[in-house]
Amino acid sequence: MKYVFFFLFLLQLVGVKADTWDEPWQKEIIEQSDYFVLGKVIKSSDESVKIHVLHNFGYPQLDVNIEIDDFFLLKLTSSSGQPKKFQLKNNEMYYFFLKKNEKGNYSLPTPTSGFAHLDEDQMVSATYSHSYHKAVLPQEIYEFTYTNIWNFYKYDRFDKRQINDFVDYYLSQTPAGFEDDEIEIFNHQYAAMQTAYLLGLSPKLELVEKFVVCENFYSRVSGLQLLSNYTSKGAKNILYESLLNDELYTNFEKVIAIWSLKKIGDKNYIQRVVELKDQLSNETTGFGGNAMDPRVGTLFPSPMEAAEKIYL
Repeated sequence: MKYVFFFLFLLQLVGVKADTWDEPWQKEIIEQSDYFVLGKVIKSSDESVKIHVLHNFGYPQLDVNIEIDDFFLLKLTSSSGQPKKFQLKNNEMYYFFLKKNEKGNYSLPTPTSGFAHLDEDQMVSATYSHSYHKAVLPQEIYEFTYTNIWNFYKYDRFDKRQINDFVDYYLSQTPAGFEDDEIEIFNHQYAAMQTAYLLGLSPKLELVEKFVVCENFYSRVSGLQLLSNYTSKGAKNILYESLLNDELYTNFEKVIAIWSLKKIGDKNYIQRVVELKDQLSNETTGFGGNAMDPRVGTLFPSPMEAAEKIYL
């Protein structure tokens, strides 16, 4: 986390005024949104976006044409003092997570989150965890997973049988990588693990464990996050032991493991993490990416900091 603050300090030191923000996780976006819709952009500018609603996936009624002109989860870590710009293109289709605002129009979470582009090949650039991590999926898979996720968070219901079949089918396969003949499977496996996490599901442990120890960073992160839905000793041991393995797991993954143990809430394992604190790294890798990306303000602790705050 200290590198984020150092970067922001440098901006101030050299007189550069830039907008940076703490990008929210997708779970928070879903929880705080009022609407999940598919829409086509009919007019886009830096200040606002007008869309034609093609499909509303929830019960609250919407006009056919609406305007998006604000942000509801924008937490600035530095500011240029200028209006925040929208990044949506005219005549393109997107899925949106929206909240009605005080002006009677609608808000996105931030300029870089709360939307998923649907391209001309009916492929969606989808976010399940964080806008830094995306998967490209067929429209039917995106709508299948997100209709169930939305229904779960807003109406406390989803098609558990179909979702379990989807999750089990992809997690039963060998963890895929980014090669041309594997990337499609990887994207589906990523969506399956993140969907299971968001729905509070716990697939068979042996299905998830192989992803936690595979060569793919994003699959390992998804697996470690998914283990937060478990209460078994086996799952808790996997999470704790990842903190001891510097060869396979990065600091980012160790933080996810600590957060998962915190969510599970087993006092014995939480105490073990606290006792391990001084052996953990105080270096944070964060999400990486371009230093000029405005999401650089996203707060992400080191493993030591995460362990220090595990009781909070």
